[in-house]
Amino acid sequence: MILSAVSKFMLFSFLRKLYLKIKQSNAMKNAGWLLLEKGLLIGSGFIFTIVLTKYWSVADFGQYQYILALLTLLIPFSNLGLNSLVSKELVLKPADTDKILGTAIALRFGGAFIGGLVFTILSFWLVPEALQLIFLTLLLAQLADAFGVFDYYFEAKVHSKVSAILRTSISLIFMSVKLLLVINGKGVVSILFVTAIEWLILGIMWFIVYALFYKRVRQLMWCKFQANYFLRRCGWLVLSSLAAIIYLKIDQVMLGNMVSNEAVAFYSLASRLSEVWYLFPGIIVASVYPALIKAKEQAQCYANQLQSLCTFLCWGAIIIAALMTLIAPIFIPMLFGKAYSTVTPILQVHIWASVFIFMRALFSKWILIEDIPKYSLLTHGSGAIINILLNLLLIPMYGAIGAAIATLIAYATASYLVLFCFVKTRPMAVVMTKAIFAPVTMCFNKK
Repeated sequence: MILSAVSKFMLFSFLRKLYLKIKQSNAMKNAGWLLLEKGLLIGSGFIFTIVLTKYWSVADFGQYQYILALLTLLIPFSNLGLNSLVSKELVLKPADTDKILGTAIALRFGGAFIGGLVFTILSFWLVPEALQLIFLTLLLAQLADAFGVFDYYFEAKVHSKVSAILRTSISLIFMSVKLLLVINGKGVVSILFVTAIEWLILGIMWFIVYALFYKRVRQLMWCKFQANYFLRRCGWLVLSSLAAIIYLKIDQVMLGNMVSNEAVAFYSLASRLSEVWYLFPGIIVASVYPALIKAKEQAQCYANQLQSLCTFLCWGAIIIAALMTLIAPIFIPMLFGKAYSTVTPILQVHIWASVFIFMRALFSKWILIEDIPKYSLLTHGSGAIINILLNLLLIPMYGAIGAAIATLIAYATASYLVLFCFVKTRPMAVVMTKAIFAPVTMCFNKK
C-alpha cells in the first residue's frame, strides 16, 4: 500500500512538473482557445450522437457513419498534405504570405476537384442508390474546404482565437439545426444535406474573416515557384495522408461491406468516443510547432522541448485510456441504452491506440522540421497495409472487436515500432521510448 501511494505521488508530481514547464510558453495560451473550441464541439457532438442513437435505428446510424467514413477518405485529395507545409512557410517567409496562401488555395481546390471525380465514379459501387445524390452533393460542398488554408495563417501568427471563434460559431449553429431536424423525425439524407450547407458556409466565412483581418484578399496570387515547392514536398505527404486515412477509416468501410450497418454503428460509436481525444494532441502540437521550428537552431533546447512534449502527450493518453477503460461499462449503457452495450468491449480495446496517436501528432511535425517527409508515407503505409490485412483476418472471426484489435496493432506499428527500422526516424523512436518509461526513469533518478 505504501509503495502504491508513493508511486501515485511520484506520477502526479511528474505530470504536474511537465504541465508547469510546458505552460510557460505563449503557445499554450494559444492552445487554450483551441482547447476551449474543441471542448465545446466535442460536447455538442457528443450530445448529437446521443440524440441520434435515441431517435434513429441502429441501421440508420450505421449508414450515416458509413457515408461520413467514405467522405473522410477524400481528405487527402482536398488537403494535398499542405497543412503543415503552409504553416512552416508562413513562419519562415511572412513577406510571401500572399503567394503562399493564394497558391495553396488553388492547389487544394484542384486536388478536391480531382478527388471528387474519383469518388463520383467509386460511389456507383460503394454508395447505396438512395444516397448517391446526397453523396455527390457532399462531394461538391467539400470544394469549399480549399479556403480552410486561411486557418494556417492564423496558426502561424499564433492567433488561433480567431479560428476557434469562427469554427465554434458555425459548428454550434448547424449542430442546433441538425438536432431540431432529428428530433422532428428527419432522416439520414436531411442531416447530410445540412452538413453540405455547413461546409459551404464555413468555406465562405474563412474567406470573409481573412479579408477583414488581413485586408489583402486582392493580393492573393498564384506563384509557379511556390507551387513547385509545395508539389515537390507534398507528394509524400498526400500519399502518407491517404495511407493514414485508410488505416483510420477503412475499418468502418470494410465492416459495412463485410458485416452490416449495425456493426458499423457499434464500431463507429466506439471509435468516435476514442477519436475525440485525438484532437488534443493536434491542438497542442500545432500551437508549439512555430516555436519548435525556431528552436531547431539550438540543438539542446530543441531536444529538451521534443522530449518534454512527447512525454506529456504519451502520459496524457495513458491516463485517458485507463479512465475510459474503467468507466466504459458504466456510461455506455447509461447514455446509449442496452442496444449499444456491444460498444463497451470495442471501446476498451480501441482507446489504447490513443497512446500512439498522441505521440504520432508530434512525429508528424518533427519529420517536416527535419525535412524528411517520405517517412510519413513509409510509416503510414505500413500501418494501412497491416490494418487492411488484419481486418480481412479478424473481422470475419470477431466482427467489430476484431476491427478494433487490428486498429490498435496498426497504430502501434505505424506510429512507434516502424520508426526503429529507419536510421533517420530512430531518434524519434528513442524519444518515444523515453516518454513511455519516463515515470520509471524519474523514480530511479530520485534514488
